[in-house]
Amino acid sequence: MITFEKVLVLKNIPFFAEASELALSDLISVCEEHTVKAGELILTPDKENKFLFMILSGSVHVFDGKELVAELGARQVFGETTVMSPAVIPYRIEARTNTTFLRVSGDQLYRMMALHPTLAKGFVGELSKRLRQSLTKNI
Repeated sequence: MITFEKVLVLKNIPFFAEASELALSDLISVCEEHTVKAGELILTPDKENKFLFMILSGSVHVFDGKELVAELGARQVFGETTVMSPAVIPYRIEARTNTTFLRVSGDQLYRMMALHPTLAKGFVGELSKRLRQSLTKNI
């Protein structure tokens, strides 16, 4: 994918929907692009994560122990809860299909947010929305 196509994918991710094309292009410039084959591990449990992963194509499975708890596909993210404050994750994430994703460290994401406040606004807004949804599920 060329940068323009990646920008279009990111524009369809709620975290980045309000960001300008320039902000997304700058974000993409500090990301690492990875392609993994079906079955390959991306994250393993009990390891600290400090990255945000943005799926461009393909899909991943999220396991809690041996139990499948989620399937994520293109235009979805994972690592959003640990990217700014690295923490050990309890999940195993593996590619369900051949999958291409962008990966950005918390430090790089923070720099981009400082340069482009709409990135910060969208990211914090989406995290807040997800937290509210999580809290109302537990009531």
